[in-house]
Amino acid sequence: MICWQGIFVHILTVLSFTGAKFLSSSNELNQQYDFIVVGGGTAGNVLANRLSQDEGTSVLLIEAGGQNDALELEVPYLWPGLLGSAYDWNSTSTPQAALDGRTIGISRGFVLGGTSSINAMLYTRGSSDNYNNIATLVGDEGWSWNSLQPYIHEDATQIDTISVTPPQYIQPIDDRVIQTTAVNSEFPYNAAPNAGDQVGMGWSESTIDTNGRRISSATAYLTPAVVNRPNLDILLHSQVTRLLSTDPADATKFTAVEFVESVNRAAGAAKSVSATKEIILSAGTFGTPPILLHSGVGDAADLTPFGITPVHQLPSVGKNLTDHLLIGTAWFANSTDTYETVKRNATLQAELLEQWQQTGTGAYVNAGIDHVGCIRIAPDSSIFQTVPDPAGANTGHFEFYITNGNVFGPPGLESDNFIAADPAVLSPLSRGSLTLLSADPLAAPSIDPAYMTHPWDLFVIGEAVRSAQRFFSSAPWNGYVLGRAGDFAALDIDDDDALHAFLRANVASGQHPVGTASMSPRGASWGVVDPDLKVKGLNGLRIVDASVIPLIPAAHTQAMVYIYAERAADIIKAEYN
Repeated sequence: MICWQGIFVHILTVLSFTGAKFLSSSNELNQQYDFIVVGGGTAGNVLANRLSQDEGTSVLLIEAGGQNDALELEVPYLWPGLLGSAYDWNSTSTPQAALDGRTIGISRGFVLGGTSSINAMLYTRGSSDNYNNIATLVGDEGWSWNSLQPYIHEDATQIDTISVTPPQYIQPIDDRVIQTTAVNSEFPYNAAPNAGDQVGMGWSESTIDTNGRRISSATAYLTPAVVNRPNLDILLHSQVTRLLSTDPADATKFTAVEFVESVNRAAGAAKSVSATKEIILSAGTFGTPPILLHSGVGDAADLTPFGITPVHQLPSVGKNLTDHLLIGTAWFANSTDTYETVKRNATLQAELLEQWQQTGTGAYVNAGIDHVGCIRIAPDSSIFQTVPDPAGANTGHFEFYITNGNVFGPPGLESDNFIAADPAVLSPLSRGSLTLLSADPLAAPSIDPAYMTHPWDLFVIGEAVRSAQRFFSSAPWNGYVLGRAGDFAALDIDDDDALHAFLRANVASGQHPVGTASMSPRGASWGVVDPDLKVKGLNGLRIVDASVIPLIPAAHTQAMVYIYAERAADIIKAEYN
């Protein structure tokens, strides 16, 4: 559902893709390309851009979704309505044992730009610890914080880069947030949370340009000049189903992709196209593993029940699924200037939209999140008696961001005005998996994030809720925060049992899944890709997306994916000179 659909009924606008060269159907494909990039999401569009910079290199980009040319995909303030919409794959977890058997909705973009086209746009790189720990784990310093600095492209004044900006519309609560950092030492002010040490609370940065428009991998990396390159073809509405081997002497050398064209997700007949150099899977944490599994790459024990012939034994495919855990918590606010005020007033919505369209100013230029805090639990916390600290000194144990209204909290609270903090576990230790449910490559896989199955996650999210209460109990909020709302109001947060029951009934996905095709050291018996992101034991197949991240960063993952994709492009270019 799109927010405020009484006004916005899927309004289409002419964006930067006017005149761009997109294939109208697969009939226009060449027989073969040097590189085939599977997935036009956060990482895939970076690769399509960078690899096609060489005029002598042919590149095909295949995306399951359609064009990102709708107004609601461009206006930052409208992002909540994109979750669960037609631009979302609308994935759902299996019943979660640690969450009272609840199933959890998990969003991922079904549109050019992938999840970067529908997310909340927050841009947090994570800590230097995150990158250095991964570099150590996989045995490649190229993935360390210092080594990756040249691949951080965030200059809004340059083409083919991500525009990252601070809030462009100041909200009425912003001063109180900053005042709290001055009077409460639990929430120290951090002027540069993206500089490697993220601990503290600071102004957020978002993938929004200086004209107040969402920037996705599609708008940043597939500019008209890029998509009009004669050596780049882009095929939309086409879902890759499996990889094909056309070499009779080597069944593990995949040289083609099978795909189906679809309109409104109704699939047509299977077709194929070949790659002379590499196939690069960028279909995402939930999209890449099924392609591998349906191609016979994975654990044979997971494949044979579905009649899939094992081709290459790689047991880690689909394993190590890791996601952040989030809880929406709201307080009544002594204010009439919140998200709810806008949501209830169709006339105001129309005025704000017109202001955004005419001048690129006003409330609609923001995602509604101006501050992000990354906080550590107390060093003498009881959990450390049994669980070693998984986060480095520069890394928060949990995050919360302050929203001027109940953006993430439970429904049914629209008649009042609220302020919210939405705590999330930044370094979760629960690990889940993705497996097949059917031999049909178009069928949705089984997604089990195993939320809160590790005691660390339960402890940290509980401490985060208590921390949020202390934040709003600070002096700057006197007279503004009137008390907790909804089921949260009746909770005794000092009672562990009551708090844990509340969490089991209410936590949700942080929407940052990673790890299902993890990077590991060259020669390791675990993992799916080597540090050069080539699939272990195979030739001509590489993975570049969030699925290769072996340890989830304490961050909103789009930043790390952009950085990884930039380095991956250089790795590939260097190999092929």
